[in-house]
Amino acid sequence: MPSQRPSQSPSQRPSQRLSSRPSARLSLRPALATAAVLTSTALLATACTSSATSPSGSSGGSGGKQTITFMGFYGTFQDAFTKTVIKPFEKANPDITVTYVPIQNSSEVLAKLRASTARPVADVALMDSSVAPTANKEKLFAPLDASKVPNLDRLVDSAKSKDGHGPAVTFDSLSILYNSKNVKKAPTSWNDLWNAEYKDKLAMPIADTRGVALIIALEKILHADYKQDIDPAIDKLKTLSPAVQTWQPSPDVYTAIQSGDADVAVGWNARGQYYKDSSGGVVQPVLPKEGTVTQVNTINLVNNSAHTAAAQKFIDYAIGAEAQKAFDDEAFYAPVNKDVQLAAETKERTQASAEQRKNQIPVDWNWLTTRYTDWVDRIKREVIGG
Repeated sequence: MPSQRPSQSPSQRPSQRLSSRPSARLSLRPALATAAVLTSTALLATACTSSATSPSGSSGGSGGKQTITFMGFYGTFQDAFTKTVIKPFEKANPDITVTYVPIQNSSEVLAKLRASTARPVADVALMDSSVAPTANKEKLFAPLDASKVPNLDRLVDSAKSKDGHGPAVTFDSLSILYNSKNVKKAPTSWNDLWNAEYKDKLAMPIADTRGVALIIALEKILHADYKQDIDPAIDKLKTLSPAVQTWQPSPDVYTAIQSGDADVAVGWNARGQYYKDSSGGVVQPVLPKEGTVTQVNTINLVNNSAHTAAAQKFIDYAIGAEAQKAFDDEAFYAPVNKDVQLAAETKERTQASAEQRKNQIPVDWNWLTTRYTDWVDRIKREVIGG
C-alpha cells in the first residue's frame, strides 16, 4: 500500500484542527519524519556510491559479493517485506545483499529515478501500476529477461506485464478505516463518509492513488462514467471538504486512526488489516457495499542498473510462490503467483477473498495512466485547496 502521502494543502485549517487534539504521539512526529527523510537520503547516497564503484559492471557480474538497492514503501510494508522476502532471499543468496530504501509513494520513486538516469539510485523499485507505465515509457525501467525471471510464467494473468516490464507484486483494495472505540456504528458505504457524526473526525489523504480510486468508486455510485466526466465525483468531494479534519495525517492514516487523532478515513485494506491485528482491533477496515477498486504495485528493474543479474534474481524471488505466501500471510496482500494457497482465514481478509473479488469495480489503468496526474491535480486544487 501501496501507502502514499499527499503534500499539504495550501490551507492550514486541517493542521490546526489536528493540533487541537494533542497527544504524546503527535509531539514525536516531526522528529520521526525528519529522521525518516535523513535516513532515506543517506541510504540513497550510499546506493549511488555503491553503484558507481561496483566492479560488477552493467551485467551484474558474478565475482564477489554484490549489494543491490531496493526502493519500497516505508512503515509496515518495509517491516513485512524485509522479514518475509529480503532476509530469506539473502540467506538463499549469500553473495547478494539487499539495501532497502524507504519511500513514501510512487511519485517520489519517479522523481528520484528521473534525476539519476545515468547513475540510478536503485536497482529494483516498487511502483503503483497507475504510474509505472510512465516510467516504462521514459525508459526508467528496463524489460525483464524471461529466462532470468522464470517465475513470470507462474503469475496470474492480471499480474503480467504486456510489454515485458515489471509485473505486479501485490494486489490490494481501497477501504474505509475507522476507530472501533470511537465510532459506535461502523460505516458500510462510501456515502457514510458524509455522515454528520464524522464531521471534523475525517482523515482523507486522497491527493494520490487513493483519491483516484475514490473518484472511480464515487462515479459508480453517481451512475457516471469516469472516462467521460469526473465532475460529478469532484463536486461530491467538494461537499465533504468542510468535514475533513486533515488531508495529511502524520505519520500515516493508519496510526492516526489507531491513536484516535481521527475516527474515520480512507486507506488500503492490507495495511488496515495489519493494523487491525497490531492495534488489538482498534483499527477496522471496511469494504463498502457498493464495491471497491483494486490497487496494484509492480516490481521493476531499473534501467542502467549496475547489478542487472542480481536484481532480476531478486525480482524472480519476490514473485515466487514461497515469498508471495510468506509476505501475504504477514501483510494481507493478495498473491500474484498462481501457485500460492493462503490460509483460509488470511485469504478472507485480502483482495483474494470471494467477497472482495465480486465487489471489485473494473478500472482501465492503462487508460487512466494518461489522466492520473490531472485527476490528482484536480483533487489538490478543487477539493483540498478549494
